Amino acid sequence: MSIATLNPWQVLDQLHNDSLRRYNPRRWQPVVDICESKAGYEIHLELPGITPDQVKVELDDNILKISGEKVRNEEEGVEYRYRERAVGEFSRAFTLPEDADRNGISARFEHGLLVIGVQKKEQTQPRRIDIQVS
Repeated sequence: MSIATLNPWQVLDQLHNDSLRRYNPRRWQPVVDICESKAGYEIHLELPGITPDQVKVELDDNILKISGEKVRNEEEGVEYRYRERAVGEFSRAFTLPEDADRNGISARFEHGLLVIGVQKKEQTQPRRIDIQVS
């Protein structure tokens, strides 16, 4: 039997991140998954209600930056009784690992999911050098 310990700082950090994502009407953070394969990395951002032209993906030095804005279409004569969906500007930044190929980055948008692919650099393989006899 194993006993799990509770880290109160981790809980507070999660609560802080949740409050930024959900309750700040001007700023929120889309949820992200990052996965790795032998060929590279993929970053998945959930961006429901956002079109590709509302998102900007930039590479600055070794930092991959994703930003944009989600707007709510206000209808005249409609009064909201309760609002929970996040709107406003968002931004996320990720430091690329050393084995990431800066020229091998692609992005695609499918059904509210932004998928950014980052290829890995080809590993240099050791090679044998033949010794010439004279």
